[in-house]
Amino acid sequence: MAQRYARRNRGPDNKRGVTLSGQIFERYQKQLLFRPIGSKGQQCLNKSRIGILGVGALGSNLASICARSGIGKIVLVDSDRVELSNLQRQMLFDEADIGCSKAICAADKLSRINSEITIEAFCERLDARNFRDLFGGCDLLLDGTDSFVSRFMLNQQAIESGMPWIHSAVTAASGQSLFIMPRKTACLRCLIPDTDEPADFPTVHNSGIIAPIVTIIASISAATALRYLVEKHIDYNLKYYDAWEHRFSSFAVSRNDSCPHCRSFKQEQK
Repeated sequence: MAQRYARRNRGPDNKRGVTLSGQIFERYQKQLLFRPIGSKGQQCLNKSRIGILGVGALGSNLASICARSGIGKIVLVDSDRVELSNLQRQMLFDEADIGCSKAICAADKLSRINSEITIEAFCERLDARNFRDLFGGCDLLLDGTDSFVSRFMLNQQAIESGMPWIHSAVTAASGQSLFIMPRKTACLRCLIPDTDEPADFPTVHNSGIIAPIVTIIASISAATALRYLVEKHIDYNLKYYDAWEHRFSSFAVSRNDSCPHCRSFKQEQK
């Protein structure tokens, strides 16, 4: 049976206007000094709602950054449990968490990191039937999954619901990050055609992984998320980083007219 957890703390309701109280100001004082965020941007973050699919290596790092940054509501979805082999790269967990639900364990720890925000956790698998129930009302989704099957499902559901999301992927010593705005930017299927087999791609299971690339890609995606929530900035570039060779590249990607997920939609006027 699916487990659900919700912890509503004394943080502001996402639908209401918020002001920065003394305690909130003290918590985020260094972030407030960053001019692109400032007081107005912090209020945007406090009112924002995000969903994170997968609370493993990428997802736990993304969740930690977003909670510490003051995003008002975070929804975590993951059906897996913590294993010993996870501890090498999944920074929120420790040995005492082995066997526990990743989503629920992460929610409990995040609520101790920031008691001013709302965290909901669902220990269940995401599919087309429960997508709106779990992520409905979110301003942005973050990809913390480790399989292309899950990513393609998330891609299709996000496009159908018009919900922006950020794709993140890591394996071995490299990773990538891509912001996806349905009907505006390229989607994941634009990059990886329907004819390609996900099994052909390198994965953690066949290529391994080192911990540094996880935190680097999670940080890149988290920074993209913060900028979107504060400025509604749409990033059209795919970011790629190799942590072993210290190579970084960023390049624009275009929509694919034959993409099976978004070909029915026309490019909106900018």
